[in-house]
This record gives sequence, structure tokens and C-alpha cells, in this order.
Amino acid sequence: MECKEILKRLKILYIEDEAQIRQLLKEVLEEEFLVFDTAKDGEEGWQKFQQKRYDCVITDIEMEGMDGLSLAQKIRQISDIPIILLTAYSEKERLFKAIDVGVNKYLVKPFTPEKLLQVICELFMQKLQRESIIDLGKGFLYDKKNATVLYESKNIHLTKKEKAFLDLLLHNQDHIVSFLEIEENVWQDGEFSENALRTLVKRLRKKLYKELIENYSGLGYKINL
Repeated sequence: MECKEILKRLKILYIEDEAQIRQLLKEVLEEEFLVFDTAKDGEEGWQKFQQKRYDCVITDIEMEGMDGLSLAQKIRQISDIPIILLTAYSEKERLFKAIDVGVNKYLVKPFTPEKLLQVICELFMQKLQRESIIDLGKGFLYDKKNATVLYESKNIHLTKKEKAFLDLLLHNQDHIVSFLEIEENVWQDGEFSENALRTLVKRLRKKLYKELIENYSGLGYKINL
């Protein structure tokens, strides 16, 4: 999956107490994301975080009242989303504390918007790999663990047979999967027939997209990635 595609799916909360910097970064970056909300301090950031589901929090460390580390600590009590800490310091003691709190990444100021985008991309590419998310193309992401497909912020549930069939095709994506292989691996219950298989394929194509599953007449099926 391309970096731009990943960013376009994300809801970001950015917390910065310097109004000029906050507004400038919002103007530069808000078009890159699905949502790019801002907050002027830790208190406002915490309120917004509780009201909306975000994918990533970016927060300055030095703020009056609730600072970035305190905010990160509160977030970690209820969520494991990526947290990026922005700091003007490179003191080891502070950075070790950030690691203890559970901050995923820190950026030392000043930094470029491009650098921040790069860091976010790296974090979410790693997250996709950890969660066994498979890119099926055309904006469809397959969550193998939960048997769901994410498309345009919608979760599409797969049945047991649909999941087994898709997993089989993905596992053997370099060759055609025969009818016998499908029967042995997908039809653990019920009677197998080509009509039943065609119905399954039709249903799965409707949930995903037609070109993903290719039919080889008399031979079987192959995934087209």
C-alpha cells in the first residue's frame, strides 16, 4: 500500500500550544489525512480524544497545565494507538521517560512537515504488518485475524467459507488453486459442488471486486494481485 493511501485513512489529533505553529502545520497537512484536528493544550487534547476515535496523536511535550508526557500517560491507560512526541530537547532522561510512558516515536524540533509524514507512514506500515493486514488492491485491506475487509472506513465481514477460500488463494497466489484443493481446504462441512463454489465466488466478488478472483475454466481459481 502506498504511503498516501495510508495517510488518507487516518484521523489525527495534533496538540501544540503555540498558535502560529499549530495553524501553520494544520494548513500544510490537513489535506493529507481523513481528519486532522488540533488542540491548544493537553487538557483540550484529552477532551477531544475522549470524544472522537483517533488513529494517532501528535503532541508537544512542553505545555502549561497538562504536558505531553502526562497526556500520553492518560491515553495509554485506555488506548494503544501510536503517539508521537514533539520536543525541543534531546535529553536522555526525558526520552527514557517517554519510552516508559509508551510513546512510539519522538521528533526533535524543528522538523519539516515531510519528516512528520514520513514518521507517521513508517509507524502505520509497521502496524499493518504486525496486525496481519493484507493489501488486496483498489483500497481493500484484509484483516486476516478478524475475518474482515476494510474499505472506505467500512468493515466488511467474511463468512467462515469466504475467509477459508480467500486465505487459500492468498497462500497459493502464484498458481491456480484446483477444485480438489478448494474442496479439501474450504468445504469442511456440507457437500461440495461447482455450483456451490460459484455461488461462494460470486458472493466474495460482490463484497470485494470482480477482478480480484480469476476463474480458469475447468482448472480452478487464482487470486489476481
